[in-house]
Amino acid sequence: MQNFSKDIKEIISSVLKSESEILAAWFGGSTATGFEDALSDTDVVTICRQPELVFSLLEKVFSEKFEITHIWEVEDSPWKNFSQKFYIFNGGPATYYVDAGVFQSTDEYDYREYFNVERHGSPQIIFDREDILKKAALSPRAEVPTTLNEKNWCARFEILYRTFSKEALRGKYIDSFVFYQRLVALWVQLLRREHSPQKHDFGLRYIYRDLPEAEAQCIEKYLRVHDINDMKNFAVEIRQRILEKRMSS
Repeated sequence: MQNFSKDIKEIISSVLKSESEILAAWFGGSTATGFEDALSDTDVVTICRQPELVFSLLEKVFSEKFEITHIWEVEDSPWKNFSQKFYIFNGGPATYYVDAGVFQSTDEYDYREYFNVERHGSPQIIFDREDILKKAALSPRAEVPTTLNEKNWCARFEILYRTFSKEALRGKYIDSFVFYQRLVALWVQLLRREHSPQKHDFGLRYIYRDLPEAEAQCIEKYLRVHDINDMKNFAVEIRQRILEKRMSS
C-alpha cells in the first residue's frame, strides 16, 4: 500500500504544480500528524479560486493512471468557500482513498488553524506560490474552547440521563442506545477539555491518541454494551464519575 500511496502523492504533486492558478497545496491528515501507516488514506488540500479546475486536473490524471470507481462530492460542507471530493480506485488497497479539498480564500488569516500542530499536525507543503501558507504559519491559531456553563451542562446531562432511564425501563433497546450514546459523548467532551483542549470538538475521533490509555480503554468498555443492563450500569458509572469530577474541581 505504501508504494501505491507514494505513487499517488507524486502524481498529485506533479499535476498540481503544473497549474499556475493553484496557489498552494499541502498534504494533511496522517501525513501531517505523523501517524501514517499501511492503512492510511491521502489527504491533499489546495488553494484555488476555481475548485473545479483542481478536481478536473486530478480526475484526468487519476483516470490516465488508474480506474476511478467512486467519486463522492461532499455536500453541505461546514467550511465556507470549501469544496471536497473523495476518490476510490480499482486495483488500489481495499481501505485506500484520496481526500481532496479546495479552499477559495487567498487570505492567509483563514489558514492559521492548519498550523496548529496539536490539532492538525504539521502540514507537508507541496508549494506556496504567493506565501499564503508561509504567512499563516507565522501566527498559528490556537483553539479557545468556549467556557462551559457547568450548571446548564449538568442539567442537560440529567435530562438525557432520565430520558435514557425511562427508555431502558420500557425495554426499548434502540431508543435507550441513542440516549446512552449521548451520555458517553458528554463524558468524552469533559475528558477532551481536560486532556486535549485543542481537539475539544473531535468527539470520539482519535480517542486512543488524545486521552490517557486508561480513559481510552474505559470509553471502549462503555461502547461495548451487550444489552440494556450494561447500559444501565455504565450510565450510573458515568454519572458518578461526573459527580466526582465536579466535587474535585
